[in-house]
Amino acid sequence: MIMNGDNLVRLIEEMMDLKVQHYAESHLKHNPEVAKLLVEKRETDRRRLEQIRAELARLINAKIFGVVQLTGGVSGVARR
Repeated sequence: MIMNGDNLVRLIEEMMDLKVQHYAESHLKHNPEVAKLLVEKRETDRRRLEQIRAELARLINAKIFGVVQLTGGVSGVARR
């Protein structure tokens, strides 16, 4: 995935949507069948949230460290 501002916003929106769904599901009364399905869904959602977090961290780190290197910051110039 090519990361740009639009994709960053999409990932944040998806993360927020998953969090809101989880909150709503945790406050509902479920029969045993639905409860089992929700456990599986939560596991899938948890893995997706981990993927989103990793992608956001990669993007942010690339932008921050890219700027530091370009400006001759800590990683761009050796300190003496």
